[in-house]
Amino acid sequence: IKIFFIFFYLISYSEISYAVEIDFTRYLSHHLPNDDKQNKVSFFGVNGPAYLYVCIPDPKTKLIIELNGIQIFHNGTNLSKKCFKEDIKLSKNNDLAAYFENFVDGKISIRIKQKADINLNVISRIHFNTNVKDFNISKAFYSILGFESLSGFPETNTLDMARAMGIENPTSYDGSQGGEAGGYLLYGELIGINDFRGGVIDLIEFKIPRNGDVPYEQLNHLGMVSATMYTSNLDHDYEYMKENGVNFISIPVTDSTGKKFVFFKDPDSTFYKLVEKSGKLQETKTTFIESLGEVTINVSDFERSRSWYKMFGYELLHENPNKYPLEISKALGFEKEIELKGGLFSHNEDKSKLELVQWIRPLDLERPYPIPINHLGIHRIALATSNLEADVEILKTQGVEFISDITPCCDGPNSSSGIVAFYDPDGTIIELAEMPWFAKILFPIIIWFRDLFN
Repeated sequence: IKIFFIFFYLISYSEISYAVEIDFTRYLSHHLPNDDKQNKVSFFGVNGPAYLYVCIPDPKTKLIIELNGIQIFHNGTNLSKKCFKEDIKLSKNNDLAAYFENFVDGKISIRIKQKADINLNVISRIHFNTNVKDFNISKAFYSILGFESLSGFPETNTLDMARAMGIENPTSYDGSQGGEAGGYLLYGELIGINDFRGGVIDLIEFKIPRNGDVPYEQLNHLGMVSATMYTSNLDHDYEYMKENGVNFISIPVTDSTGKKFVFFKDPDSTFYKLVEKSGKLQETKTTFIESLGEVTINVSDFERSRSWYKMFGYELLHENPNKYPLEISKALGFEKEIELKGGLFSHNEDKSKLELVQWIRPLDLERPYPIPINHLGIHRIALATSNLEADVEILKTQGVEFISDITPCCDGPNSSSGIVAFYDPDGTIIELAEMPWFAKILFPIIIWFRDLFN
């Protein structure tokens, strides 16, 4: 059975892709009265039509915008109107200049959007990566929750693989344990609930290079801040986990939709959300956790990121409430009421979930974890594709910034697949992996069995 679900893990459609229209935000800025009265920036675009959206809350403010040396906007005498939309044309490389007069109140918003038909081959989430300080301690912790080891992977690798992980300069690794000198040394395993059926965590201790910086201290930091685990008996699991020393940040609470949840931390203080979901109660020696759910990614602009992640097949299921009462705010670790904009997204093929959240209050716009991809916490998420080269070319045409070229993975010269990592609009790291040829053949059969079991 475990071998069967290992094949499920190596999923990748061979011939499934279709175009979707993406309304990209090519440029976005917000301006306050104390900002510079002249603002000049460069940004990426695609040759063709686009739209300029401007909102000026104070009617006394005058705004002039130039694009590539040509004036494209001036609110002039039309001072009663607050928001504007203009047709414009973009080049690949664009220079924008904004000039303000009588700007004493409010916040000016400038957004440029451009539509494009995107045809990627992404068909599933493979796993998300949690980096830990001590693998043995963390493995014991996740075992308490019911996670089991599913597969190991090489502790060393090529210099190309090191670069794919964002390791730009040779390390102190001497090559004595295999792989190439100057690369990385790690220990890790794929762990999961219910074999591969319940989702997978890529649990890694980086020994060389090592990064001991703590994960995000609060849930409002940009980047991947938490992941969800679903349980059929939250009260039992809360008591059981407390008895085993798990650090919860509050007691369980119930939100406005009737969903009961509580946040806890792993030994390195990575956040997880435990959510009760109806299910069959079965005898257990650990917890009633049945599966992994959404990974929560904090973003600086929900509208921009919503379109960007749609490229990869994630469609909005529902938007979250905007304001939360104090009880719920405290359950997230905040002593004052929070305000945010966000929603839950589902992949159109494998139904994996992402949650995108733009925090309004309290706001923290510090950048996500930088490279190398060895920071403690949830540092990357891996998605499976059936055509890595084609997807990379499409993403490059849309200005996506890559960490490295496509790299054979994950067994040196014997590798039968490839990976590549890149940044989302806020700098969160996403990874694409192409699976071996036999996984492509087996996938339709595996999906049929999965749907049968469901």
